[in-house]
Amino acid sequence: MALAMPTGRWRRRSRVPGPGSRVATGRVQLTGHRRATVAGFTLASMVVIMAVMAIMLTVAVQSVTFQRQREKEEELIFRGRQAVEAIRLFRARNGRFPLTLKELVEADPRVLRKPWADPITGVADWVPVFLGQEGQVVAGGPAGGSGAPKEGTPAPDTEARGPIIGVHSRSCQDSIKVYDGRTRYCDWKFVFDPQKQGGGGGGGAPVQPSVPPPGPTRRR
Repeated sequence: MALAMPTGRWRRRSRVPGPGSRVATGRVQLTGHRRATVAGFTLASMVVIMAVMAIMLTVAVQSVTFQRQREKEEELIFRGRQAVEAIRLFRARNGRFPLTLKELVEADPRVLRKPWADPITGVADWVPVFLGQEGQVVAGGPAGGSGAPKEGTPAPDTEARGPIIGVHSRSCQDSIKVYDGRTRYCDWKFVFDPQKQGGGGGGGAPVQPSVPPPGPTRRR
Protein backbone atom coordinates (compact mmCIF):
# COMPACT_ATOMS: atom_id res chain seq x y z
CA MET A 1 0.00 0.00 0.00
CA ALA A 2 1.56 3.28 -1.06
CA LEU A 3 1.97 6.06 1.47
CA ALA A 4 0.75 9.47 0.58
CA MET A 5 3.53 12.05 0.11
CA PRO A 6 3.30 15.16 2.32
CA THR A 7 2.30 18.32 0.66
CA GLY A 8 4.86 21.05 -0.14
CA ARG A 9 3.32 23.38 2.38
CA TRP A 10 3.77 20.84 5.14
CA ARG A 11 7.39 20.15 4.16
CA ARG A 12 8.33 23.83 4.31
CA ARG A 13 6.83 24.18 7.73
CA SER A 14 8.56 21.06 9.00
CA ARG A 15 11.98 22.57 8.21
CA VAL A 16 11.47 25.48 10.56
CA PRO A 17 12.57 24.40 14.08
CA GLY A 18 10.54 25.28 17.06
CA PRO A 19 11.55 27.86 19.64
CA GLY A 20 12.80 25.23 22.06
CA SER A 21 14.76 23.12 19.58
CA ARG A 22 18.57 22.67 19.77
CA VAL A 23 19.11 24.14 16.33
CA ALA A 24 17.40 27.38 17.24
CA THR A 25 19.29 27.61 20.51
CA GLY A 26 22.61 27.03 18.71
CA ARG A 27 21.92 29.80 16.27
CA VAL A 28 21.25 32.26 19.09
CA GLN A 29 24.47 31.29 20.85
CA LEU A 30 26.50 31.62 17.63
CA THR A 31 25.10 35.08 16.93
CA GLY A 32 26.00 36.28 20.44
CA HIS A 33 29.59 35.01 20.05
CA ARG A 34 29.97 36.85 16.79
CA ARG A 35 28.69 40.06 18.32
CA ALA A 36 31.23 39.82 21.14
CA THR A 37 34.03 39.18 18.63
CA VAL A 38 33.04 42.18 16.49
CA ALA A 39 32.80 44.43 19.55
CA GLY A 40 36.27 43.38 20.73
CA PHE A 41 37.74 43.93 17.30
CA THR A 42 36.16 47.40 17.10
CA LEU A 43 37.56 48.35 20.51
CA ALA A 44 41.05 47.18 19.55
CA SER A 45 40.85 49.13 16.29
CA MET A 46 39.84 52.28 18.14
CA VAL A 47 42.77 51.90 20.54
CA VAL A 48 45.22 51.48 17.65
CA ILE A 49 43.78 54.45 15.76
CA MET A 50 43.96 56.68 18.84
CA ALA A 51 47.57 55.62 19.48
CA VAL A 52 48.55 56.41 15.89
CA MET A 53 46.80 59.80 16.07
CA ALA A 54 48.59 60.62 19.34
CA ILE A 55 51.97 59.78 17.78
CA MET A 56 51.23 61.87 14.71
CA LEU A 57 50.08 64.79 16.87
CA THR A 58 53.25 64.61 18.96
CA VAL A 59 55.42 64.60 15.84
CA ALA A 60 53.49 67.55 14.40
CA VAL A 61 53.87 69.57 17.62
CA GLN A 62 57.60 68.84 17.75
CA SER A 63 58.00 69.84 14.11
CA VAL A 64 56.15 73.12 14.65
CA THR A 65 58.17 73.88 17.79
CA PHE A 66 61.41 73.12 15.96
CA GLN A 67 60.47 75.37 13.06
CA ARG A 68 59.49 78.24 15.37
CA GLN A 69 62.79 77.94 17.20
CA ARG A 70 64.68 78.10 13.92
CA GLU A 71 62.75 81.23 12.97
CA LYS A 72 63.62 82.81 16.33
CA GLU A 73 67.28 82.05 15.74
CA GLU A 74 67.22 83.70 12.33
CA GLU A 75 65.48 86.72 13.87
CA LEU A 76 68.10 86.83 16.63
CA ILE A 77 70.87 87.00 14.03
CA PHE A 78 69.06 89.73 12.10
CA ARG A 79 68.43 91.91 15.18
CA GLY A 80 71.95 91.35 16.49
CA ARG A 81 73.36 92.58 13.21
CA GLN A 82 71.03 95.57 13.35
CA ALA A 83 72.57 96.48 16.71
CA VAL A 84 76.05 96.14 15.21
CA GLU A 85 75.08 98.46 12.36
CA ALA A 86 73.71 100.97 14.88
CA ILE A 87 77.02 100.89 16.78
CA ARG A 88 78.88 101.50 13.53
CA LEU A 89 76.72 104.51 12.69
CA PHE A 90 76.99 105.90 16.22
CA ARG A 91 80.78 105.66 16.10
CA ALA A 92 80.93 107.24 12.66
CA ARG A 93 78.81 110.21 13.76
CA ASN A 94 80.18 110.73 17.26
CA GLY A 95 83.75 109.52 16.95
CA ARG A 96 83.35 107.06 19.83
CA PHE A 97 81.45 103.98 20.89
CA PRO A 98 78.24 104.26 22.91
CA LEU A 99 78.71 103.89 26.66
CA THR A 100 75.27 102.39 27.34
CA LEU A 101 72.60 100.66 25.30
CA LYS A 102 70.19 103.42 26.28
CA GLU A 103 72.52 105.95 24.68
CA LEU A 104 72.46 103.88 21.51
CA VAL A 105 68.65 103.82 21.47
CA GLU A 106 68.25 107.52 22.22
CA ALA A 107 70.91 108.75 19.79
CA ASP A 108 69.99 111.80 17.72
CA PRO A 109 70.09 111.50 14.77
CA ARG A 110 68.69 108.02 15.16
CA VAL A 111 70.98 105.07 14.49
CA LEU A 112 68.60 102.30 15.54
CA ARG A 113 65.19 102.02 13.95
CA LYS A 114 63.60 100.84 17.21
CA PRO A 115 64.63 99.10 20.43
CA TRP A 116 64.51 95.51 19.21
CA ALA A 117 63.39 92.83 21.66
CA ASP A 118 65.45 89.68 22.03
CA PRO A 119 63.40 87.05 20.16
CA ILE A 120 64.62 84.32 22.53
CA THR A 121 63.60 86.02 25.78
CA GLY A 122 60.82 88.14 24.29
CA VAL A 123 62.01 91.39 25.90
CA ALA A 124 64.65 94.01 25.15
CA ASP A 125 67.18 92.74 27.69
CA TRP A 126 70.27 92.56 25.48
CA VAL A 127 73.61 92.22 27.25
CA PRO A 128 76.30 94.64 26.01
CA VAL A 129 79.71 93.46 24.87
CA PHE A 130 82.34 95.97 25.94
CA LEU A 131 85.55 96.85 24.20
CA GLY A 132 88.19 94.24 24.93
CA GLN A 133 85.80 91.51 26.05
CA GLU A 134 86.15 89.59 22.82
CA GLY A 135 89.85 90.33 22.37
CA GLN A 136 89.32 93.02 19.75
CA VAL A 137 91.75 95.89 19.70
CA VAL A 138 90.00 98.76 17.95
CA ALA A 139 92.12 101.79 17.12
CA GLY A 140 91.19 104.82 19.12
CA GLY A 141 90.16 102.84 22.24
CA PRO A 142 91.84 100.94 25.07
CA ALA A 143 93.44 97.66 24.15
CA GLY A 144 92.21 95.68 27.09
CA GLY A 145 89.38 97.10 29.14
CA SER A 146 88.08 95.32 32.20
CA GLY A 147 87.82 92.01 30.35
CA ALA A 148 84.83 89.79 29.80
CA PRO A 149 83.50 87.20 32.20
CA LYS A 150 84.24 83.65 31.16
CA GLU A 151 81.56 81.67 29.37
CA GLY A 152 78.97 80.31 31.78
CA THR A 153 79.30 83.15 34.31
CA PRO A 154 76.39 85.56 34.92
CA ALA A 155 75.97 88.19 32.24
CA PRO A 156 76.81 91.80 33.14
CA ASP A 157 74.12 94.37 33.79
CA THR A 158 72.67 96.01 30.69
CA GLU A 159 73.10 99.41 32.39
CA ALA A 160 76.84 98.97 32.87
CA ARG A 161 78.94 101.70 31.29
CA GLY A 162 81.85 101.38 28.92
CA PRO A 163 82.68 101.43 25.21
CA ILE A 164 80.07 99.05 23.74
CA ILE A 165 81.07 97.23 20.57
CA GLY A 166 78.29 94.63 20.43
CA VAL A 167 75.48 92.74 22.12
CA HIS A 168 74.42 89.19 22.89
CA SER A 169 71.33 87.43 24.22
CA ARG A 170 70.76 86.96 27.93
CA SER A 171 69.41 83.43 27.39
CA CYS A 172 71.95 80.62 27.71
CA GLN A 173 69.61 78.04 26.22
CA ASP A 174 71.16 75.53 23.82
CA SER A 175 70.64 76.52 20.21
CA ILE A 176 69.69 74.42 17.20
CA LYS A 177 71.92 76.35 14.83
CA VAL A 178 75.67 76.51 15.35
CA TYR A 179 76.65 80.18 15.03
CA ASP A 180 80.33 81.02 14.80
CA GLY A 181 81.13 77.64 16.36
CA ARG A 182 78.94 78.31 19.42
CA THR A 183 75.84 76.44 20.52
CA ARG A 184 74.35 78.68 23.24
CA TYR A 185 72.48 81.90 22.58
CA CYS A 186 74.39 83.88 25.20
CA ASP A 187 77.59 82.92 23.37
CA TRP A 188 76.37 84.32 20.05
CA LYS A 189 78.25 87.63 20.13
CA PHE A 190 77.29 90.28 17.59
CA VAL A 191 80.31 92.57 17.62
CA PHE A 192 81.39 95.51 15.49
CA ASP A 193 84.73 94.79 13.86
CA PRO A 194 86.14 97.59 11.64
CA GLN A 195 88.24 95.05 9.75
CA LYS A 196 85.11 93.17 8.64
CA GLN A 197 82.52 95.94 8.54
CA GLY A 198 83.37 99.08 6.64
CA GLY A 199 82.44 102.55 7.69
CA GLY A 200 83.01 104.49 10.81
CA GLY A 201 86.51 105.54 9.73
CA GLY A 202 88.00 102.24 10.89
CA GLY A 203 90.57 104.07 13.01
CA GLY A 204 88.43 105.19 15.91
CA ALA A 205 89.59 108.81 15.74
CA PRO A 206 86.96 111.52 16.13
CA VAL A 207 85.30 112.36 12.88
CA GLN A 208 86.32 115.85 11.84
CA PRO A 209 83.76 117.98 10.01
CA SER A 210 84.69 118.85 6.50
CA VAL A 211 86.03 122.42 6.15
CA PRO A 212 85.73 124.14 2.75
CA PRO A 213 89.02 125.40 1.31
CA PRO A 214 89.67 129.11 1.86
CA GLY A 215 88.67 131.36 -1.01
CA PRO A 216 90.88 133.96 -2.70
CA THR A 217 91.90 136.89 -0.54
CA ARG A 218 90.19 140.11 -1.53
CA ARG A 219 92.34 143.14 -2.12
CA ARG A 220 91.38 146.39 -0.48
